[in-house]
Amino acid sequence: MNGMFFRQLPPPSSAGGGAFERVMARVLGLLVWVTLAAMALVFALSLAVWLVVMVVVSLVASVFTGRPAAVTVLWRRYRELTRQRWPQRPDASSTPRADAASATGAARPTGVEDVAWREVPAARDKAGARDDPAG
Repeated sequence: MNGMFFRQLPPPSSAGGGAFERVMARVLGLLVWVTLAAMALVFALSLAVWLVVMVVVSLVASVFTGRPAAVTVLWRRYRELTRQRWPQRPDASSTPRADAASATGAARPTGVEDVAWREVPAARDKAGARDDPAG
């Protein structure tokens, strides 16, 4: 540590020109914001101009080549995707655990086949007889 406390630092502004310095600080701050806004506006306008130029060039090229313009192709693909149920989800099945495993990637080809369950009354009756203390 250097032993210097904040009370020993000089004041942030001089005592003689308080009002003038505040006005100059506001004017310079406003000038910086205007400059940044102008740069953003120039960037946005140049981007828009290049977009319009590229669309016009694509349309003119499509007239001479006979192929559809890139804008047309992109628009067709977009409409085709929105007409479908995208993303497509399969209907709910009777095996939700297997579906979840395949969706998460946890399913590996093990050769095990998922089958529908059914009640086996004979097995339930035999198990009930063994567990019954009175019988």
